[in-house]
Amino acid sequence: GNTWWGQAWVEALEKRADLDPNRLPRGRTYARQGNVNRVELEPGRITALVRGSRALPYRATIGVRTFGDDEWERLLDALAARAGHAAALLDHELVPGVIDDARANGVELLPVSGDLVPRCSCPDHADPCKHAAAVCYVVADAVDADPFVLFTLRGRHPDALLGAVRSRRRGGAGGMGAAGAAQP
Repeated sequence: GNTWWGQAWVEALEKRADLDPNRLPRGRTYARQGNVNRVELEPGRITALVRGSRALPYRATIGVRTFGDDEWERLLDALAARAGHAAALLDHELVPGVIDDARANGVELLPVSGDLVPRCSCPDHADPCKHAAAVCYVVADAVDADPFVLFTLRGRHPDALLGAVRSRRRGGAGGMGAAGAAQP
């Protein structure tokens, strides 16, 4: 992670997501060596191919807990409550206070214990294996490039999120319901 939000993802991964700390350093090395390819990010899931010691790459999948409607409503309230946060979001930026404001409303935008469920086609049964850990680290690069990846992983397309923030700022109902859900 080079930006604050990419670094926040890595910090959450290493300190709050409750993943096996013995596997994370090897995964970080795999990520830095470019062993992770074809990363796909969608609501509730990250998938990638990871080169290991065998000729064919392993398929690693990271399940990500998506938010329920109540969590989205609280998050949207927090995002729209501060004009500066809303303006930054509408400019496609994520300011550090968003994480704290979401947390104050009972919503963890960054992963915590139980939010990430790694799986891999390799024979290692660690949670996560080094391949899945590498994928988690590569996601920091995706978050660096586009912090709205965090919202997508949690279950909402950025356009739906921004529409709901605009609506709330204008005093509209603002609910996203099923129509605001990201489409896989």
